[in-house]
Amino acid sequence: MLSGKQRAVLGAVCQAILPDDAAGAGSADQIEPVVKRVERLIASLRDAQERQRLLALLSALGSPIANFVMSGRFGSVVAMEANERRELLRGWAHSRIGLRRAGFQALKRLANVAYYCWPSTDGSHPAWRAAGYPGPLPQPARTIAPLPTLTVESDTTLECDVVVVGSGAGGGVAAGVLAQAGHDVIVLEKGGNPGSADMTQIEGEMLTDLYLDGGLVMTHSGSMPILAGSCLGGGTTINYTTSFPLSERTRAEWDARSGLSLFSSARFAESLDRVWARLNVSTRWSTPGGRDEILERGLKALGWHVDVMPRNVTDCLEGLECGYCGYGCRHGAKNDTARTYLTDAAAAGARIVVKCNADRVLREGNRAAGVTGTVSTGNGGTSRLTVRARAVVAACGAVSTPALLVRSGLTNPRIGRGLRLQPASAVLGVFSERVEPWSGTLQTRYSDQFADMDGGYGVKFETAPIHFALPASAFGWESAGRYRDDVERLAHTGLVGLLLRDRDPGRVAVTRNGRPRVHYDLSRYDAAHMRQAMRGAAQLLAAAGATEVVSLHSPPVRVRPGGGRWLDDFSDACDRIGYRHCRMSYISFHQMATAAMGADPRRSAAGETGETHELRGLYVADASAFPTSSGVNPMITIMAIADHVARAINGAL
Repeated sequence: MLSGKQRAVLGAVCQAILPDDAAGAGSADQIEPVVKRVERLIASLRDAQERQRLLALLSALGSPIANFVMSGRFGSVVAMEANERRELLRGWAHSRIGLRRAGFQALKRLANVAYYCWPSTDGSHPAWRAAGYPGPLPQPARTIAPLPTLTVESDTTLECDVVVVGSGAGGGVAAGVLAQAGHDVIVLEKGGNPGSADMTQIEGEMLTDLYLDGGLVMTHSGSMPILAGSCLGGGTTINYTTSFPLSERTRAEWDARSGLSLFSSARFAESLDRVWARLNVSTRWSTPGGRDEILERGLKALGWHVDVMPRNVTDCLEGLECGYCGYGCRHGAKNDTARTYLTDAAAAGARIVVKCNADRVLREGNRAAGVTGTVSTGNGGTSRLTVRARAVVAACGAVSTPALLVRSGLTNPRIGRGLRLQPASAVLGVFSERVEPWSGTLQTRYSDQFADMDGGYGVKFETAPIHFALPASAFGWESAGRYRDDVERLAHTGLVGLLLRDRDPGRVAVTRNGRPRVHYDLSRYDAAHMRQAMRGAAQLLAAAGATEVVSLHSPPVRVRPGGGRWLDDFSDACDRIGYRHCRMSYISFHQMATAAMGADPRRSAAGETGETHELRGLYVADASAFPTSSGVNPMITIMAIADHVARAINGAL
């Protein structure tokens, strides 16, 4: 896909970004495996425009004239000396021009993920060994087989009562409830059907196999990666088991905003209770690991709010293996939809088709009549699948659901509007003791100390396991050597995760070829909340004993706690760099509110039962239906909405 000149530029860029042990001190032979992997990652991008932007960037870096115009340096990056090449890229990383910063961040992320997230030929990695990171763990003695699925190897037409597009928190619950109610259900899942033996814990492989578009989805501005599940079980397979109910305050706000009486109602509370019970949510398996001990220690030292995280697990190991659960639980302790609702659905006769891209919803008059899709077959080809049904449930996520609705001819102007991404960032703390942030229970403690800064909007403090994909994507870059040093002390690094309830929306647009494209940039209002929470997180880490506090800016802000002004110095330095437009790292784990429920068709895409205003028999049952940001990890809320919608469908059929 890349031309020879573009490949040479990519090699030069990787040599500049990666440390000398990766680049072989300038050896093209040693950098070649990384270049090949980056090239494959670029080729795997589903959005053709994103691929072309990266290719154009590589071409520009290879052009002496373009480099002179953009950076004042005449010459191709390939012909430059190593130090000059690194200075050029540092100029891009810290540029005043947002597009240059975004371009550097894209290349840095690709190069680092390609290098750090796959083992070397010996099954380990020099950076892993330097940090004391064990890499993938041995497979458990007991394997867990994937759920049975329907094989489609030729053009096929099926019939059922309800076809459900998506198998995650929304689709999995809807399928389970409807199948157990006696309806003939077919589930269409875009991703694969992993069993425990498929969960290799090699980060690069797991991102490719379990995450939407290989974990490479970005906002159009390049300011934020978007992580979402794309496998049987969807986000519930790869999430951190955090199980918060929607707060009473937000439920009331959603009713007021949507014009509905649903969210504060007893029937929605009953849906929440049913989900809570089916997932076995409790705090029984919430023993803190090193990351959460730091969070709790700092919060208690300051007298701030701290509480135990409820989790949807049974007999969780809570040790080293649990820290890898963002790449699937190989022990079956996580009560994801594959283990719960989809198992219920299959037992009741539901059919499941994986590796199926739903193209559009069929209609007969003003009613939904099924779905057409394309199934990837075992021989590398594709087959057309037509599913005729009396009702259709769209539950393929807040990025993909609006695209499906638009491809199906719906024109409601609210479809795709209202997008919230609940941007997440972090402040890092370096500790004298070993933290081993890749180990321990996923998330067991949280704090709402900064969650209500302004009318219910603010930042929740949580933690997250750190392997190598997170540093590869999110750590700020000053130089290859300093970056290597940050990664090599990973075992002594903890973090305070910052989960923002964003007030101001973006949107999901749909391209001419039907692909979703995410437009979102953090507003000044929301950035102000993140700024205040970052200051609090730095204070918390210092109270927990951090010897150094580091931001995720580019370049990172680094301070050593102590003295009268250290916290002000940290905030002042963060302010000088800024909080928006690729100045610091964010990531979205939760996407929502792109086909919101509401009473007024002019302000919402679906009504109180989840049925779209435009097309009868077509229901939305995922985070797209949220009126605004939930402010908490959304899994339980999605499941409760899906339970409610499924019961409405049951009553209508």
